Amino acid sequence: MITQTRIMFVSPNALLGGGEINQMLLASHLDRARFVPEVVVSADGPYSDELRARDIPVKVLSIRPVRVGSRKLPSPAAAALLYRYIRKRRPHIVHSSSLPEDLHSSVAGRMAGVPVVHDAQTIIYRAAPFDRWRAAVSARVICISHAIRNSMARARLPVHNTEVIYSGVDLAEHARADGRKFREEFGLADAPVVGIASRLSPEKGHDYFLRAAAALKERFPNARFLVVGGATYAPRQYEMYLKDLSHALGLDNCVIFTGFRRDVLNAIAAMDVLVCAADEEALGRVVLEAMALGKPVVATKAGGPCETVEDGVTGMLVRPNDSRSLAAAIARMLENPENAGQMGRRARERAESSYSIEQNVARVQEVYRIVRAQHAARRAR
Repeated sequence: MITQTRIMFVSPNALLGGGEINQMLLASHLDRARFVPEVVVSADGPYSDELRARDIPVKVLSIRPVRVGSRKLPSPAAAALLYRYIRKRRPHIVHSSSLPEDLHSSVAGRMAGVPVVHDAQTIIYRAAPFDRWRAAVSARVICISHAIRNSMARARLPVHNTEVIYSGVDLAEHARADGRKFREEFGLADAPVVGIASRLSPEKGHDYFLRAAAALKERFPNARFLVVGGATYAPRQYEMYLKDLSHALGLDNCVIFTGFRRDVLNAIAAMDVLVCAADEEALGRVVLEAMALGKPVVATKAGGPCETVEDGVTGMLVRPNDSRSLAAAIARMLENPENAGQMGRRARERAESSYSIEQNVARVQEVYRIVRAQHAARRAR
């Protein structure tokens, strides 16, 4: 008789980003009759707070990598610490939230004789020999988009053990989002609202969003442009650069920087159009969240959004790093709100049919079943 499967999730981050949200939703929606989750984090912070609020067991271990200049290298002490904890807790599977970022799960899991599943949640441009070893020894690598799997192949990482499983959104949680409350907080009333929601980081394309807003402010004088998010990982200087740019473009009266928000769903619910202006997005979790909220999306035609946004049907795709194309697409949405609303409704239907957390969890649980069975079979030889 198969007992409950103990899953030890590992995250090298203490902050709450897209990868951590993916991991948290998976852990909180697992079938508890079959699976027992626990999450190891590198430090207390917003992520561990959210996990505890959802009654998910959390263990804090100092498992951060060593920084040498701009490089992150494995820490033998951190790997040993994680190894000892794995030996103590005896999980059936270790599930790491990030193939490129988590440098210790593969080593510790292999030393402890426990299969490791990795999530690949970022586009991979270059791979070191250690990355190739980690990908090769993983029991499975779950890519959250075909764009990531293709990037792994281009970087000459092994892909024989990869599987593409899109991230999931909690449709019930989205149904509780309150855009009116958010509009009241920022005095938006009935103004057309266009927003970008992500951490403040250069690759997210906030500068192109601001330049698009500058091109539209005379044409749509009542429109407001939201920049939702804080400088979670990037230096604070980048946030100041964006605010200085906004001022220089004459956007003081129409652009609102909200800072980091825990109620991101309320912010997106307050928008008429969601913009994803990233250079290249691995998937674009915020795109799925907007779709689930029935919002039309304008996204760059690079990476994951090409797989999730059907151009002209559920949103619009534009060239990356092109504020003029971005402004033109936003203008089409604002000029024809009826058509934009239809796109939003179709986006909601697509989210329900393809990107629910229930679908994501069912597929990952099947990965767990296969990995555990294969590991048991190898040990029985």
